Amino acid sequence: MTTLSMAAERVRARSGARTFLSRYARSRSAVVGAIGLLVIVVCAVAAPLLAPYGPTAQSAGSLLGPSGSHWLGTDDLGRDILSRAIYGARASLTVGCGSAALGALIGVPLGVVAGYLGRWTDSVSMRFVDLLLAVPTVLLALVITAVIGASRINLIVAIGVAAIPQFARLARAATLSIRDRDFVVASRGMGATTPDTMFRTVLLNLLGPIMVQLVITASLAVVVEAGLSVLGLGVPPPTPSWGGMLQEARGYLYQSPTFGVFPGLCLAITVFCMDRVGHGLRIAVGVESAGATTRAAI
Repeated sequence: MTTLSMAAERVRARSGARTFLSRYARSRSAVVGAIGLLVIVVCAVAAPLLAPYGPTAQSAGSLLGPSGSHWLGTDDLGRDILSRAIYGARASLTVGCGSAALGALIGVPLGVVAGYLGRWTDSVSMRFVDLLLAVPTVLLALVITAVIGASRINLIVAIGVAAIPQFARLARAATLSIRDRDFVVASRGMGATTPDTMFRTVLLNLLGPIMVQLVITASLAVVVEAGLSVLGLGVPPPTPSWGGMLQEARGYLYQSPTFGVFPGLCLAITVFCMDRVGHGLRIAVGVESAGATTRAAI
């Protein structure tokens, strides 16, 4: 009997995976976005193998144009632009994904607890969330970074804290919509504790919207990181990041257009791919309006 149950579970899991993939594949732009994002991630991971030079290696000349030895030219310090852009994907993706994960780790449990328990717990939690939400994301991240200093970890903390309200509000709204459904009531009736019901029954049914929100928040976090870097509050040099390269290129756009254009193009393509992946996930999990709150908050 146990073997039959396990076999049935495997069949259901495979059927669910096929359904998810078939729904996702309905959007061609989502498939293109997934492929593009996969290429960017591979480039970031394999940067030492793909980049022709090290991120801080200097050549004989600065602001050189594209050539056989430097396909996109060199920057103001003689460093290869293509190599720094490839390595820069590491910093931008790390900050984007790390801050989205941090916002979810804090915001989702907060929203589930507030939505499930209600009463004063809900009131206190949501007033804290409203306080964070009252300040624009970029401004809040700017203030936190200015206070604790500029580093990769501090950027993740700053942008992650700014992302907490979106995850908390999403989790709370979804929890309110399912906390009185039959399967939740049955879980309580079978003797499950309150934490067990919240984080094993309710939370498992929120994974679809949370997954969509993670991708959307990561794309916005990449943009915020680039903006902070342009203001001089991003990943400190000489570590390359796309926003940092844009900041360095501001005074040399006429002398060396590729200095600023290529990092900006990498940033735009990455955000586009993440947005398309989020769109595909919304279709696959049946969440059509996820991410609207995040875009409005930015």
